[in-house]
Amino acid sequence: MFQKTRFRLVTLNVIVVFLLLNGLGGAVYLTMKVRLYSQVDQELEKVAQRLVHDPFPRLQGRDEAPFPYNRQERKKFADLDRRYVLLVWGKDGTFIGNAFGERMDPDDFIQFRPTGIENRIETMTVNQHTFRVYTVNVPKKTLVDNRMQLSRQFQLIYDLAPEQNMLNSLLYVVLVGNVISIVIAVVAGWFLAKRALVPIQKSWEKQQQFIADASHELRTPLTAILVNLERLFRHPDHTIEQESEKIMIGMQEAKRLSHLVSDLLTLARSDSNELQIMKKKFNIDVVVETCTHVFTQMAIAKEVSMETKIEKPLEMVGDEERIHQLLVILLDNALKFTPEKGSIYVSSQQEGQRIVIIVQDTGVGIPKEDIPFVFDRFYRVDKMRTKATEGTGLGLSIAKWIVDAHEGKIQVSSEEGEGTTFTVTLPVK
Repeated sequence: MFQKTRFRLVTLNVIVVFLLLNGLGGAVYLTMKVRLYSQVDQELEKVAQRLVHDPFPRLQGRDEAPFPYNRQERKKFADLDRRYVLLVWGKDGTFIGNAFGERMDPDDFIQFRPTGIENRIETMTVNQHTFRVYTVNVPKKTLVDNRMQLSRQFQLIYDLAPEQNMLNSLLYVVLVGNVISIVIAVVAGWFLAKRALVPIQKSWEKQQQFIADASHELRTPLTAILVNLERLFRHPDHTIEQESEKIMIGMQEAKRLSHLVSDLLTLARSDSNELQIMKKKFNIDVVVETCTHVFTQMAIAKEVSMETKIEKPLEMVGDEERIHQLLVILLDNALKFTPEKGSIYVSSQQEGQRIVIIVQDTGVGIPKEDIPFVFDRFYRVDKMRTKATEGTGLGLSIAKWIVDAHEGKIQVSSEEGEGTTFTVTLPVK
């Protein structure tokens, strides 16, 4: 599944890169082409204005050798001699003569014959060469072979070979750059897709593990309830007193199942952001004192001493019910894993804009390799899997969610065989 997803991500990435590069390359190419052609057109218009107002240079006929320019003419038309071709046409479309353009084959002149549309610039391709042609209608007397003739139109022709070479080089660079970029996009996309899928894959594995653990935890109380109900049906003539032990076991397992389902629902709603923290101002010292008072009675029954140090008054903005649930989880864990003659220490005090709550016990402790996982769902240290300390393994996960929802921090430090300390830091506001 993840390989297919990775392949789709790389494919989409390559398609996006391909479209962006081609769009950008096409825009650069078209912009450059428009600018180059615009510069050529401006030069053609300037030269045409000179030819309209100044006398034409001496023309040569189609089959005649070029006229030798004198020094004054050569100086006047030196900037046009190599770059332009001037063709002059009569009113009936006959070719009158040409100037400049010694590099163009005279047989090609006829292919530039005007089509009747005047004063326009167009692109023409002749013998696989591209030209920019400006046709101007200006009746003017021209001199060919010492005879005066009346011209109807003249054409300025510019060879676009330099511009085409530049555009071809640009197109080559764009295409090569596109190919290299696509190759890089494939390699980098494959690597980045793998990196991007790592947290998703971990989340998927955790979800699968969560489902497996939840199924296992739900199966145990359900099996116990079903077994005890079946035993009741084996002796329908027995009284409730005679079957009280089986009924009691079924009720205990039902309570355990109800508690487990409630915890699972809490975590599921927290994951989907359905649970809202109802923040209001309250005295957290009162909440800590109430919780410790309840667990003090339980500690006495277990022969565990409980010491408290609660600073008063302590006010904060938060969800009083969730903070109470947090303290119950931490105190229940501390009492559950503290043996007889042990002790539990609880303190709460304000440090700047933070309230610090510490729950410390002298219980069995947690191995160092297990400390990073204590807040994972259904995680329980092996030595804790005893009937005396049975639980669902969801309490600390809920505790961490409560602390995170209040934008606080929860930390744990422990030494195996010496005890565990949970430190909760909550903002006052």
